[in-house]
Amino acid sequence: MTEHLASIHGTEKDRVNCPFYFKIGACRHGDKCSRMHNRPATSQTLLFVNMYQNPALTAPLGKDGLPKPINPYNLQDHFQRFYRDIFEELRIFGIIENLNVCDNLSDHMIGNVYVKYRSERSAMKALKSINGRFYSGRVIVAETSPVTDFRESTCRQYDDNTCSRGGYCNFMHLKPIKRSLRKELFTNIENTK
Repeated sequence: MTEHLASIHGTEKDRVNCPFYFKIGACRHGDKCSRMHNRPATSQTLLFVNMYQNPALTAPLGKDGLPKPINPYNLQDHFQRFYRDIFEELRIFGIIENLNVCDNLSDHMIGNVYVKYRSERSAMKALKSINGRFYSGRVIVAETSPVTDFRESTCRQYDDNTCSRGGYCNFMHLKPIKRSLRKELFTNIENTK
């Protein structure tokens, strides 16, 4: 019996625990979900809820009622600066294995930032220090996350540019960063081991 329960934990067959919360650390149903959201007491992964504010989504409206277009170069530059800023702040607490920012539009995923540390101890230090602080004039809401493998939580169709759900997909659509920035930031970490 216990082997069966262990084999279905966090899958669609599990009628007690929410598989989306288990894989993504967020659920579109929130507190109204019919399944349990078991937030781990400790984890290597932290979730910063709605932390990234995409300027394309907060652009002023034009005369036609639609958001004014923003230069894609400026959008990418804004994101790269955000990514570098948050990375440099978070690496104070320990070695970062992954730093991902969601590009989804759903309320439960928009602007979510996930950081996975090499150790739980580093993650817990970051959680204590950062939760409740301010970033860009907004309170940071940080929590532990059950996500351990981002390959399971990301939308494979999005990576192939074939996701039919667009920004409202329930799997992570991760904002890409330039390879040069990734190499610069994560190489520096490897050199500090």
